[in-house]
Amino acid sequence: VEELHAFEQELHRLFVAAEREALGHELARFDLDVPAIEVEGERYHRVLRCETTYNSAAGPVRVERSLYRPSQGGPTVCPLDLRAGIVEGYWTPLAAQQATWAVAHLTPKEGEELFALLGNMTPSKSTLDRLPKALSDHWEAQRPRFEATLRHQEEIPPAATAMAVSLDGVMAPMKDGE
Repeated sequence: VEELHAFEQELHRLFVAAEREALGHELARFDLDVPAIEVEGERYHRVLRCETTYNSAAGPVRVERSLYRPSQGGPTVCPLDLRAGIVEGYWTPLAAQQATWAVAHLTPKEGEELFALLGNMTPSKSTLDRLPKALSDHWEAQRPRFEATLRHQEEIPPAATAMAVSLDGVMAPMKDGE
């Protein structure tokens, strides 16, 4: 049994390493390595070309990428991040989906333990704790628009009825009250 366990772990480690390498090549396709780009009508010039680490569902992936800044200054943009849908500058879309699912069902510490057990990505509990908070900030900034979109997608059955009860300024015992 121990021999099979060791074989299975090594086999998984090798396939995950191959997955990370293939994913690195695919992520690199999303990068632009040109002197200047245009984003929403504004011209940006390349200010840095360097490697960075992204967290994928298979674990960390190192990729070379370019950063661009407007001539008059301001925050940089990363075409790779924008074109690949990188979440919070770090997570591939699938990794972010898996991490948010984990922390929706488990504590960040339990999520960290789960990912360590699975042997793919290994985000820390603090990284898992920060992700939903950052996503929540983006949601809240657009909440009225997002909720309106969701409401327009809902279909209310013709037989549906609704009732609302409101008691303002009244405190009523909920259980075993007088």
